[in-house]
Amino acid sequence: MRCPLLFAAAALALVASAPASAAPLNPWGVHVGKGVFALTPFLYVDQTPGLYPYVYGQYGISDKFELLGGVGATVVPGFSFDSVELMPRYFFTESTGVALHATYVPGDDGITLAPEYHGVYTLGPIELTANAGWAPTLGGSGFSAGEVFAKVAPEWYFTEASSVFLEVNPSYDLVDYGGVEVDRFSMEVVPGVSTSINETHYFAFGVGIPVTGFDPTAIYGGMWYSIAFGGE
Repeated sequence: MRCPLLFAAAALALVASAPASAAPLNPWGVHVGKGVFALTPFLYVDQTPGLYPYVYGQYGISDKFELLGGVGATVVPGFSFDSVELMPRYFFTESTGVALHATYVPGDDGITLAPEYHGVYTLGPIELTANAGWAPTLGGSGFSAGEVFAKVAPEWYFTEASSVFLEVNPSYDLVDYGGVEVDRFSMEVVPGVSTSINETHYFAFGVGIPVTGFDPTAIYGGMWYSIAFGGE
């Protein structure tokens, strides 16, 4: 996706079991560039009804290295801070990088620390944004194996500024439940649209649909707006 801060964050109705990763409304995309600061608020709405805002900031420290941070909250029903994130990223090429994504949930006794691969690849009007990672939890009560995940989002630009995408988010739970059988594999899809104005203002909207254990009441909507400043 051709914006300074690409789709990220998670609907908080789902985030309790989500990996420490940028998730639905697309994975993290390309580097913003040296000296560029991007600000991206998200809003997710489920059928509770619930409202879950996230705010991310992203700064390009060098041509290859950048730092992201974010906070998430619930505002309806009731108010609470739900997550704090920090993610340094390093790009080996313009399209391929790695990240270490730390997530803290207030009230938990550990931190999820996820090494991640991030890639963005373009072929004409088609763009593919992909993440993959492993999200174990460290500290507190000890080590938890967490889960492995991937987020793959093919996108078609039908104009220079506007696109449609279909994000696919599979994950597999690695936690030891003491022999208890659980449904370890899960997946959702997020169809959506995005557009930009003057390569400065960026917008997107998507609908999250569970594939495994489908429940129509679990379908949610998400949207974001992003703007970037500075640069060299």
